[in-house]
Amino acid sequence: MKKIITDTDLENFQYFYPYTVAIVGAKTTDRINFMACAWHTALSFSPPLFGILIAKKRLTYEVIAQAGEFTVNFIPREKIELSAQMGRISGHDKDKVKEFKVALSPGQRISSPILTDAYVALECRTLAIHTCGDHELFVGKVLAVHEEKGSFHADGRLNVEKVNPLLYLGSDYYMTIDPATLEHKLP
Repeated sequence: MKKIITDTDLENFQYFYPYTVAIVGAKTTDRINFMACAWHTALSFSPPLFGILIAKKRLTYEVIAQAGEFTVNFIPREKIELSAQMGRISGHDKDKVKEFKVALSPGQRISSPILTDAYVALECRTLAIHTCGDHELFVGKVLAVHEEKGSFHADGRLNVEKVNPLLYLGSDYYMTIDPATLEHKLP
């Protein structure tokens, strides 16, 4: 196969997708905001660290920066509409939690809530913020994990017989996985 080298216009920088959709958010004394976030990653096992990347122009950036904490919520394929609502509508324009009747549950270690519909949610305390080009990397220490019963196997693997994770392909396209393609290979 011939390869094409692209080194100029990378406006559609989506070569690493699909990526699990995460809904990230936080609460301050006067507001709550969430947004869909495709750019996120685990950073460390010990201590447990998780990173999210958010542009400064986003209201969620302001809320998380002020709160000093955030939640990361992973939703199933069945909640695709929630992802689109949280990803395409700005908190500057609407109170998305009220507008879309987003069900929230209280955090146990932080003040920010988690999404009731998440199959797993992380409560994180912000340890650092690093500028990474046009985004800011929030590094959070994971203080608590909420998981829906049966969503994971004893070894920590996602139970794909129960959960269809929502994956983002970029440009407002979504997909999920086919559990029939699960393979376990050892060297």
